[in-house]
Order: sequence, then structure tokens, then C-alpha cells
Amino acid sequence: AATVQADVPITDKDLETEESMWSLYERWRSVYSSSSSSGDLAEKVSRFEVFKKNARYIHDFNKKEGNTYKLGLNKFADLTLEEFTAKYTGAKPGTAGSSGARASIKPLEPVAGDAPPTWDWREHGAVTRVKDQGQCGSCWAFSVVGAVEGNNAIMTGNLLTLSEQQVLDCSGAGDCNGGYTYYAFDYAVSNGITLDQCYSPPPDPYFYYPKYEAAQDTCRFDPNKAPIVKIDSHSFVNPNDEEALKQAVYSYGPVSVLIEASNDFMYYQGGVFTGACGTALNHAVLLVGYGVTEDGTLYWIVKNSWSTEWGENGYVRMIRNIPAPEGICGIAMYPIYPTKSCPCPTAAASAAA
Repeated sequence: AATVQADVPITDKDLETEESMWSLYERWRSVYSSSSSSGDLAEKVSRFEVFKKNARYIHDFNKKEGNTYKLGLNKFADLTLEEFTAKYTGAKPGTAGSSGARASIKPLEPVAGDAPPTWDWREHGAVTRVKDQGQCGSCWAFSVVGAVEGNNAIMTGNLLTLSEQQVLDCSGAGDCNGGYTYYAFDYAVSNGITLDQCYSPPPDPYFYYPKYEAAQDTCRFDPNKAPIVKIDSHSFVNPNDEEALKQAVYSYGPVSVLIEASNDFMYYQGGVFTGACGTALNHAVLLVGYGVTEDGTLYWIVKNSWSTEWGENGYVRMIRNIPAPEGICGIAMYPIYPTKSCPCPTAAASAAA
């Protein structure tokens, strides 16, 4: 069973007066600080006005009967939707509608037999920890790196944590204002991706830099410094076909997908997400499996890149096989998976088996 990330609770009493709302706001700030505030009093008051509106919306939503998911006062609770999407999304569909991209869609050839009713690549050593893209629209890099990590683990039996910073700095596929998963996969084919711990930090002896900087920097990739993980190719799953997407996840491993990160998605806390959202694709995530609840609700298992403070410890379960062919939030519209052939000691089929 999924574990829901703890959050700041809201009661009816919290919403009664300005004073009680301010108290709730201060409690939230003590847990998450602020996603925007510089510490200036005027900015803090401005953030409070946004927070009040969001808190009321979240509380009212959670009081409704029949919801399959909950919302929460997470770290984005003082942001408007426009501010949120500008800082924390960033995927661009790019060539999805062009003849060139359509030509790269290959007929799906299952390599692991018929897909079982449930599958989770986290249970088979093909998914690294949940990461955090920070206030940088680099979700496209995290989605692609996650897919390459999974593919390499399935084919070699060795789960390696690869460098999103390299892809952000060097691929030419985008920056912190957004990017294209398709071209980031192209880069992985041509150049490969090094381990997170092996990507060189900026040459500044006076500051400590984490491996991921949440900002684009000078490319420091050394193609002669092993280890470097490469893929042979990448392919689109037939779009708007959730059954094909299910088979691709089982047969080939974690799949990079684009979705619309909506207002409800922003505050998602747990449960099976059913919307509201549309198909204005703006966020790249990683599809790592699928399952079914005790009451028979089918869902996708999706890894996000907003840290474990969001959702179900960094994951979201999204309803599967809805009547709309594009899937919930457009999840079936732009799926891409990487492929790697031998020399590898383990093929995808035997790994799944």
C-alpha cells in the first residue's frame, strides 16, 4: 500500500478568521518555508493572500464525498497555478505531431509476453530514488534520465543513478524554461549519460555545489571518462493507446510520458488521481508501472521529480483506461521508451521473468 506524505492539516476552524488563517499559514511556513517569499513583509503578505485561496480550495475539495484522491497543503501552497507551472514544469511536446516523429513509432513487439494485471518496476530494481528538479523547468531531463536508468538496469542488472545536470547542461534539448524529451533521448543515444557522482562540478574552489544545481551551467561532460551509459535508440509508443502503453511499460521498462500538471495535480497528496486536468501537455514524468485498487480501479504508477514531499512519497497513482483515448491528463499522448541491445548479460524478457 502506498504511504501518503504527511502534510499540514486544515480544519473548519482554521478558515474562520484572518487570524486563524494567518496561524495556519505560519504553521505551514514552519514546515515548508515558502516557495516564493524572499522574507520581505510585503511579499509575505502577498503570499498569504494566495495561500488563503489555495487553502480554502483544498479544504472544500477534501470535504466532498466520492473523491478518489486527496489534496494537501504541500510546498506549493503559496503559489498561483501560473507561478507553479513556470517554475516546476517545463515539458514541450516538440515533434509529436510531425511526420518525422510519427515515422519513429515502431510496432510494439512484446519481449516479455503478455502484460500481467499489475507491474511495478520499483520491485524489480529498475527505479532510482525520487529526485527534486527544484525551481527549474527541467522535468524533461529527469523523465529521460529516469527512463535511461531503468532501461540500463533491466538490460545489465545494475541500477545506476545518472546525471540530470549533464543532460540539462549539455544536451541542447532545453533549459530551466523547458525542454524536449525527444531531443534529450537523441543526446543519450549519441553521447550517453554519466553517473551523477561523476559529472564534474563547476570549477570554483570556494563553494560547494551539489551534483544537481537546479540551473543550467557550462557543459563539463568528459566523453573519455567512464562509466557512461548509452542507449541504442528510442521509440514512441503508439499514441492515444493505453493498452499499448501498458505493454510497453511491462516489455521495455519505465516510459517517459508527458501530462498536463493541473491545479489539482499541483496539490495532490494521495489516492488515485482522476483529474481535473486537460491535455495541454506541460510536464514530463516517468511511468514505472501499473496496478489496481481493491475496489477494481485501474491506475498508472508515476514517478515525479518534485521530491518526496509531494504526493505519495514523490509518486502519484493516476487512473488508467479512461474513455478518452489520450488517457488521464494526456498521459498516453507522448510516450517514449529507450532501447538497448547487447552486449548485455540480461535481456528485458528474462529480467521481467
